[in-house]
Amino acid sequence: MPFCTHCGLEYQQPDNFCNRCGRALPGAAVRAAVEESPVAAVEERAIAAATPLELPYYLSLNRIFFMTALTFGFYLFYWFYLTWQQYRDYAGKESYPFWHALALLVPLYNLFRAYAHACAYRDLMRDADIPGSINAPLAVVLTLIAWILAFAAFTDSFSPLALTRGGAVSIVLVDAGAIAAVSVLLVHLQSNLNGYWQSRPNWRVSSAPVGFGEIIFGIVGAVAWLRAFANISG
Repeated sequence: MPFCTHCGLEYQQPDNFCNRCGRALPGAAVRAAVEESPVAAVEERAIAAATPLELPYYLSLNRIFFMTALTFGFYLFYWFYLTWQQYRDYAGKESYPFWHALALLVPLYNLFRAYAHACAYRDLMRDADIPGSINAPLAVVLTLIAWILAFAAFTDSFSPLALTRGGAVSIVLVDAGAIAAVSVLLVHLQSNLNGYWQSRPNWRVSSAPVGFGEIIFGIVGAVAWLRAFANISG
């Protein structure tokens, strides 16, 4: 049986609030969002709680820059998965984070998903009267640039150009351009998301924990960087 993290009282799994101290139980915010009306119901429960509810959705811009570079730009997939999962849990909307992120591999459809992602959070901010600068068309343009550059670098890596040092350097530079486009895209969106999360009343915003996917993409990116430098030095 689970126990209240505040007073230690044993409780039933469907409960949202402790019968002894009245504080929110683990997972209460998510259950409220799913079972009742989105967003508003969650925040009403937060007001009723004696202590602010935890909102572990914050991603610093330094973390965005570092992870995008470390993962060779693959952090784009993890970021879309994570923030779409946050949107689902917070707003109580039906969504599929895994397929949403995987759709970025599909030409043209990935542009639609990037647009939908930006619009979803833009609408959340508008509904809450939170000023923001989310630009959905800009998200589409940056996604397109990143995809074109990444595809060009990938195809060039199989050409005779890749066998020369100059060719290897040029491929890395094209990859760097794709990584830069991804960084600008994620920083643009995440800076707005951070502002939204921090504006929510009765919530205690904390950094999102490092996920398993983040570690995996970090390893994949490190291997990609090693391979790129090996091609240059070879």
